[in-house]
Amino acid sequence: MPSETEREPVSWRVQRWAAPIALAVLVAAAIAGVGLAVGGEAPGAAGHFQYRTPRFLLTAGRQGPWLEVRSMPRTGAREQVVDSVGPPASAGAVQEILAGPDGRFVVAASRADPCETRLFQFRLTGDGRVTGLAPMRGGTTPALVAGLAMNRRGDRLAYTTAPCAPDPPDPSQPLAPASPSRAALTVLDTATGDRRTWSAAGPSVIGEIVWARDGRTLGYATGEMRNAAIRNLTVRATDTRAGGSGLREGRVLFRAPDGQGTVTSATMGPDGRAGYGVMSRPRATVLFSFTEGEPMRVNRTIRREPGVLLSFVSSGEPRYACLNGLDAFGRAVGGTFDTNLSGFGHCDSAMAY
Repeated sequence: MPSETEREPVSWRVQRWAAPIALAVLVAAAIAGVGLAVGGEAPGAAGHFQYRTPRFLLTAGRQGPWLEVRSMPRTGAREQVVDSVGPPASAGAVQEILAGPDGRFVVAASRADPCETRLFQFRLTGDGRVTGLAPMRGGTTPALVAGLAMNRRGDRLAYTTAPCAPDPPDPSQPLAPASPSRAALTVLDTATGDRRTWSAAGPSVIGEIVWARDGRTLGYATGEMRNAAIRNLTVRATDTRAGGSGLREGRVLFRAPDGQGTVTSATMGPDGRAGYGVMSRPRATVLFSFTEGEPMRVNRTIRREPGVLLSFVSSGEPRYACLNGLDAFGRAVGGTFDTNLSGFGHCDSAMAY
């Protein structure tokens, strides 16, 4: 008899692994924040899921190579290292790798002394070797960077920034952003190096940064910090070619409803007016969608089982976005803010197809 997943003609599937309950709660929040948003269409809207085998896996080694490329064999052969790149002059450790359009890749490398992030871009040759590695014009900033997102034309790169934590971090661990911080969103013109920034007053977080398919509308989720809780979670969309400099000036696409559960992921869709997300309830995980000006719609409720981990995979057009969760620096899990989780969920790997 076919399983429930096989009978459903939808674009997402549920995968399950046995795991300790404490670990499952932690990991499921991160996977839900990333996996559901990879495809770009709301679950059930894009047809059947089709897995594509990547040719190469790019990883950042905080204790190994600055950047490493491994082959992803399509047969039973073992993967092999095809290229290993050391850090350019004055570059810090790689924090994020973003696969962009037209075979482009972007790397964010940060260091603590002085607190600085440098953005680099490159491509891969046909046999998987890094070529054209160079700093991006206007891509150096005196802060940490997270949540990289590039539009489909490749002419705009968005990300959030945060100052470094005042105490020197453990060199073996990811650099830590200062907490609490104010949410800020920067858009870099990749041709001219010009930058524009939107910000929010008061302790706040920003995440789920992603472009609409029009290449100028940028979506993001913001939340206010109240002690260790993230409140007033809102998904907004802003026209990056229009005026204004405040994050809260963007169009409201979704506000987390009170008393219905804890939203763990909420992402704008490619049309710039709708989106989808994940909500946690005491004994269930809820997949939902939303449209500007309309109430939230529940798509499916999945009963939560002890020791079972859920991940969500969606098909659809590529989004070219890290989508690290409600806080792009990885400090948000289950509606709470934890500075000890800094670095968890960062996109420190990418695929080449």
